[in-house]
Amino acid sequence: MKLTNKFLIGSIFCMSILMSPNLYGQEDDSIFDMSLEDLMNIEITSVSKKAERLQDVSSSIYVVTSKDIEHSGATTLHEVLRLVPGYWGVQDEYSNAESNIRYSQVTNGLTGTVLYLLDGTPIQDLMASSFSFRNFDIPLDEIDRIEVIRGSGGTIYGANSATGVVNIFTKNPDQYDGINARAEAASAGYVATSIRAGGAISEDFSVSGYAKMRLFDGFGSLAGTDQNGNQVIANSRFTEDYDNIDMYSFGLKAKYKLSENGTLSLNSHFNTLKTIDYSSYYGSDFALSGDDVLVQQDVTDNRLVGNLRYDHTFSDNHSLFVRASTNIENNFQKLAGGFEVSNGTYDFEIQDNISLGDFNDLSAGINYRINKFDVHNINNPSSVNYSDPQSSESLKGAFIQDKIKLAGGKVNLLLGIKAENYSLVNDEYYLSPMAKISYLPTENWTFWGGFTQSFSTPGFNNTNIDLFLYQAPTDAEWNGAATQVVYQDVYDTAISNGADDATATAQAQAFVTSPTGLGTITATEQFMKSQNPQATTSTAVKNGSHTVPTRFRTWEIGFRGNIENQLTFESNFYHTTIKDGIGISPDEAATIQESTTQPDRMALYYLYGNYVQGTTLGTESTVKIIPVNGVVFEMTHSYLQSTWEQQENPDFTTTGRDLTPSVSKVPSHIFRFKGDFELPKQINLSASMIYGTQFNTQGKYLVNQERFENIVKPDPNAVTIAPDSERTIINLRVEKKWLDSQLTTYVFGNDIFNEGIEANTSPVFNVTRSQIGAMFGLGLNYKLK
Repeated sequence: MKLTNKFLIGSIFCMSILMSPNLYGQEDDSIFDMSLEDLMNIEITSVSKKAERLQDVSSSIYVVTSKDIEHSGATTLHEVLRLVPGYWGVQDEYSNAESNIRYSQVTNGLTGTVLYLLDGTPIQDLMASSFSFRNFDIPLDEIDRIEVIRGSGGTIYGANSATGVVNIFTKNPDQYDGINARAEAASAGYVATSIRAGGAISEDFSVSGYAKMRLFDGFGSLAGTDQNGNQVIANSRFTEDYDNIDMYSFGLKAKYKLSENGTLSLNSHFNTLKTIDYSSYYGSDFALSGDDVLVQQDVTDNRLVGNLRYDHTFSDNHSLFVRASTNIENNFQKLAGGFEVSNGTYDFEIQDNISLGDFNDLSAGINYRINKFDVHNINNPSSVNYSDPQSSESLKGAFIQDKIKLAGGKVNLLLGIKAENYSLVNDEYYLSPMAKISYLPTENWTFWGGFTQSFSTPGFNNTNIDLFLYQAPTDAEWNGAATQVVYQDVYDTAISNGADDATATAQAQAFVTSPTGLGTITATEQFMKSQNPQATTSTAVKNGSHTVPTRFRTWEIGFRGNIENQLTFESNFYHTTIKDGIGISPDEAATIQESTTQPDRMALYYLYGNYVQGTTLGTESTVKIIPVNGVVFEMTHSYLQSTWEQQENPDFTTTGRDLTPSVSKVPSHIFRFKGDFELPKQINLSASMIYGTQFNTQGKYLVNQERFENIVKPDPNAVTIAPDSERTIINLRVEKKWLDSQLTTYVFGNDIFNEGIEANTSPVFNVTRSQIGAMFGLGLNYKLK
């Protein structure tokens, strides 16, 4: 679908909304109506899952408000989050990103360490315990705030929150009063329209909903070009535009006050996307032909997130909530020819919060999670399979946390522990203790520090997979290839000596069946194998005999303060030791083993297991200034350094080998700056800049064959693409309000100096070369009264 057609659809969609009668717009509070003291006093709930003042929290937490999101000009969740200190994400296409917080993993590590939540529901992709940005889209103005914990959330949140928690809170139904419509379009083929509506039906009942359509034509295919962008292939093997994504999202929420003390709330979100994906696999004739098998797939992914929660307040000092939620995803995975997954998480949680006098705030809770895995429609089972493709696993946990107030609340001790069991790996319980102390000499200053231990459980790909990276030819295929070489040689010789085609064919056929010919074929086969000894043995990956969750131990100190309501700043330092990191075993650990899924098929297996240990240390600093009314500046800096080495494992004994990448996946230094200016005549100007030092992006690509180099079988013809480099991102947005703030029009430019770059060169998960670039657009938002 062309951009003009998409924009026409979007315009009709929005105009039908705008012409609806009797509509009333939702009001927003400007960030400029809040002082810095007010901002420090914002109530957050992520750290303890109960409301508390940001200034009082003994954790490093960053809050992205709805106004921050609006003024950022962001069109995706990743574009919002990249303004958060400590966050780093690399886009492999417009709609998807590989993200980290305080963690720069080894090159082949896959364990997710950041927990993503939508209205309290875990929304991790179970294949790698990470978050799929591509299969997620809600209207950004539907988000009330995003609370980002930088550091461990293990005591409260448990699995896969070892280095961060991203908690997305959407707006409550009772925050609405009418209908809000938005439409925007940008170069690079982007169109998005949405409608949000809701409000109070009665004194006790409110409801809201939204619908969104987002269409994207792509930044342009790199198929058929060399590493410099020059066209070198007339007819690309990629026949369809793989950057084109159509996304549709819907949401429904309700809130009902059952009694004076009890409230029941329902949040549900659904999205579906349509696109074309390419994957490839290396068949057993790859060593002979040098060609992989390309798979083109029409993809329809979707996600359903549901959350039913009951809150009960017994008194000012005692409250409880019960929550049941689900995250069901249907995705296409591009690994080794591709396959479909239908995975679901069903989560149940109870938490009780009680204040014991003036000195103790006690919280305790239990949770039970069921993960259901379903891998099906595998395009090439000989390349990738799972030892148990349809299975169910559980996660059980319980925690207790106590905040002890001393010296009239100026000194606070926060103590807690969580016990969790991951049946995906074993039946043992893992403990996540936490001890922190904070000192508040005044209402505007907080000093804090402490220790946490957390765990990240491996994903399904780390524990269940049987993946052939390279398939050696069978003896019959080797013999057939040698026979063809000998046949062709005899045929060519006969032709050169004047024989016609029939005579040359007869001579060649007679020779390859003769004793002399059979001997020549055997010698030719042995020569071919000697020239490519690596091609005689299949190479594969599967889980090791003993895999456990990865352990993170973090020491952290920090402070935050507010000076005369014009300057706030926060800074922290952290040091994390990591044990039992999951990755692929080193060369000396590989052994010849039988396939898990295909008996009698042997391969040189590398094992997924706990073979990595290391340290991560860093700092994050944020300064926010309001020099005059109507102007806000924010400057941040984050530093991250990771070192890795091989640890002892039951599957092998080699230790101490340096595994630190020469160029890390996350820049060592990231600087962020943003400014917000309220100008006369209801005009607002926002600008931001992100600069990251060199990080890992490059890969090896075979331009003429249009595929990435096989990681087991290097090719001298492969060229380096997307060389490691720095990254600078500059965004601008200007808005103007009209009609007593009912109508807002705006123009924006995102990543405005990006002329088109590649950022993902993974040979395992990608075949195509995708680029990202600048976006320049305009939009409007209308609140009808």
